[in-house]
Amino acid sequence: MDLVLKDECRGKLKKPLGELIRDDSELVRKLKGKKIITVGDKSTQTVLELMIKPKLAIVDYKIERRVIRYEYKGFLNKRCVENPQGMISEKAVEKIKECLDDMNCLLEIKGEEDLLLLPTIIESKEGTIILYGQPNEGIILVKITKDKREEINNLIKICFKK
Repeated sequence: MDLVLKDECRGKLKKPLGELIRDDSELVRKLKGKKIITVGDKSTQTVLELMIKPKLAIVDYKIERRVIRYEYKGFLNKRCVENPQGMISEKAVEKIKECLDDMNCLLEIKGEEDLLLLPTIIESKEGTIILYGQPNEGIILVKITKDKREEINNLIKICFKK
């Protein structure tokens, strides 16, 4: 079932869901030996430029709503799915699950990928690190725990309608 973001929750979702990292060397140190997932083009580009390969990268070829050209090289598995702005589509969640069963997957989103952070947190294994961008601030690092999944499930119940 597709989920639609309630207008009154847009501000709530701008708050960081994890730790803000501003320094590349600190990021490299925190990611060493971890399973990494990136949501967003800027965070994906940043880790690739730091020679870190995410298990899953979710991109829409836009940074701050501007279309970009970037060739994401080296991913063994590529998938594509539609996810309209302001929504979490059921098809996108299914593709995320498929990609999490693979290694080295690039999930290209036609539409918008921002809200797909939420089901990615819910579906990821404990101990995984998810990175996403905080515009003009840095990268947010979310460590997957049972408590974090519960927090996101509650956020989805409050902020989305079916």
